[in-house]
Amino acid sequence: METGMTSQRADALRLEELPMASDRTAAFTIIRDAGPVAPIDHGGFAAASQETAEYVFRHPELFSSKRAWDAAGSPVPMVPIAFDPPEHTRFRRILQPFFSPRVVKLMLPTVQALAGQLIDNFIDRGECDLTGDFAVPLPAEVFLTLFGLPLADLDRLLEWKDTIINLFDLRGSAAPSEEVVKTAADMHGYLLRHLEERRRQDEGGDLLSQLLADTSEERLTTDELLGMSFLFVGAGLDTVTSSLSTQFAHLAVNAELRHQITRDPALIPDAVEEFLRVEPAVPVLPRVATQDTELGGCPIPAGAPIQVAVGAANRDPAEHPDPDSIDFRRQQRHLSFGAGPHRCLGSHLARMELRVAHQEWHRRIPEYELAPGTRPEVTWPAITAGIDSLPLVFPSGGAAR
Repeated sequence: METGMTSQRADALRLEELPMASDRTAAFTIIRDAGPVAPIDHGGFAAASQETAEYVFRHPELFSSKRAWDAAGSPVPMVPIAFDPPEHTRFRRILQPFFSPRVVKLMLPTVQALAGQLIDNFIDRGECDLTGDFAVPLPAEVFLTLFGLPLADLDRLLEWKDTIINLFDLRGSAAPSEEVVKTAADMHGYLLRHLEERRRQDEGGDLLSQLLADTSEERLTTDELLGMSFLFVGAGLDTVTSSLSTQFAHLAVNAELRHQITRDPALIPDAVEEFLRVEPAVPVLPRVATQDTELGGCPIPAGAPIQVAVGAANRDPAEHPDPDSIDFRRQQRHLSFGAGPHRCLGSHLARMELRVAHQEWHRRIPEYELAPGTRPEVTWPAITAGIDSLPLVFPSGGAAR
């Protein structure tokens, strides 16, 4: 029944109330069953089929990323995600070379060594917290080294990141909370001070140093560097961690899936892609309609928040037979890194880190399970879906199958 406002429709989805924490399959089914385009509370819409989700991603002139990330509270627009073409094109042109397959390949030995060192820290204990002992430090150290931030600052960066991500308004209809604004301001101040210090040093081979040394007409301004840094801290310290936590949670309770990987490590790249399909680190991505338009036959008014339900779209039965099952030999594309001009800049790096994590772990710890009494749940509502703590147990010293 209508009550006079779209935001009050009785059939509107309430994303924050979905059972995402304990059962993503049920949550994505609820979204999917609401239709390819479904109303959400407070006047927005969810694009839930692969067709409608991909259409939104590929048409930034109709569905903008520019205004969609205001809830993150950044004092300056986040580069490049808070811009659309043609402005966005310049940022991608500058940043893409730092994340190319060639550059990522050069990082491979370092990531392999780091993964091995982390496993050495706990393998003889016969237990670990997969998230805290492995999934957090592996991508965090890679990112901080690549970007040029001190490893000693990781804890406070993680605290700021967690606050912003966990309090992000999924509906896209509210201003950021006071806590998010304060946290964002603190992180902005830290990044500004660090930027000024790096500018004075005028040395280093990391990404930030190279961008600061750029003297071309296209070089990033100070505000653009800050906006980029704000985004990269959130993405670099969270998305791979979230993916590893949910992937290992599946493997810890499903011996057959685990044994497929240990019997045939060459399957790992396909396993990573299938896990990304069923468990996207960012299950909902925001956009804003730039004009009155239509999506999947549904009228969309200008200014309406559009939530691209990546998790539901990745399990669209029209595109994926038996979409909720995990099949490492499926080899079907997904939208977990987006599509179109805003496709994830760090996708090559993320894939490499995930593959290395599985290769190094399963080579040395092929058998493991959840610690007794463990019930893994992702943090929800939040912009990313990850498990904060995942206690695992395994034979001390590892064991060969």
